[in-house]
Amino acid sequence: MKKLRAAVVGVGYLGNFHAQKYKNNPHCELVGVCDASAEQAQKIATSLGVTAYTNPKDLIGKVDLVTIATSTRFHYELAMMFVEAGIPVNVEKPMTATLEQAEKLFEASQKKNSFLTVGHIERFNPSIVDVANKMAGESTSFELTRWAPFNLRGSDVSVVFDLMIHDIDLMFWLCQNGKVTSHSVRGDVIVSQEPDSVNGYFDLTLDNGKSKSVYISVNRASGKSVRQLKAYSKAKTITANTGIHELEMYEFNPAAAKVEDKIKTTNWTVAKVDALQEETNHFVDCILNSKKPFITAEDGLRAMVWADKIDKHIRT
Repeated sequence: MKKLRAAVVGVGYLGNFHAQKYKNNPHCELVGVCDASAEQAQKIATSLGVTAYTNPKDLIGKVDLVTIATSTRFHYELAMMFVEAGIPVNVEKPMTATLEQAEKLFEASQKKNSFLTVGHIERFNPSIVDVANKMAGESTSFELTRWAPFNLRGSDVSVVFDLMIHDIDLMFWLCQNGKVTSHSVRGDVIVSQEPDSVNGYFDLTLDNGKSKSVYISVNRASGKSVRQLKAYSKAKTITANTGIHELEMYEFNPAAAKVEDKIKTTNWTVAKVDALQEETNHFVDCILNSKKPFITAEDGLRAMVWADKIDKHIRT
């Protein structure tokens, strides 16, 4: 089988990893990397044994799929260029810098029937996947916590688009694409010029009439890093440290005769998975076998709709 020709546009810190994942995929040939900095492009190209580019237009006709990992402000124009050319695109999250751009990009991908997916990598996080599987639709509520020490990189935009965008996407995925019926959010500026902390409550109604609630807490000015998912049902509670993949489950048996038997505690660790490699492999598999992506352009747009709504709310 002929290998797919792949390239990465934007090979800074994250883009470099994307390029490595293509090199690891047996069904791909990484034909080039592209960066506005000729020095950076050549550095990464040399390390990977591929061609360096500084103009992304030069990749058209030479690639079968592309990942865009530039700064967010360039996502729209670059993704649009490849979408218009009919080249499958995996664009890093957030989909674009603004909701208006996301809407235009989505419309273009639909009109051109061009493949577009968004890199919401947390859906490939093994501990999150394990919680989703073990709850299997019985969950009634979730808590998503994402705290991190301050890092200047990414602080030029609201924490909503920097970090919370992950959890917005997870909220809809964990709640089977339910519709938000009510919500309440609050945000604060702490150390940057943009909101650094947001807490939000969301009530969702599913197609089957059931309801779920989600609490999201993000903070990029925390003294320590916390990445946690809690899932609740009437029968059990699962807490997952989604950074190191340690999980704890409490199972409830109110009918037990002994007090000590009413709650059973189980602890386990999920094997670490290279989530970015999984994301890349999935993208490649979708193109090779004409599959619908796990994360659709519509999913990416929906996350942007709610990120925009939340961001505007906390600024008023």
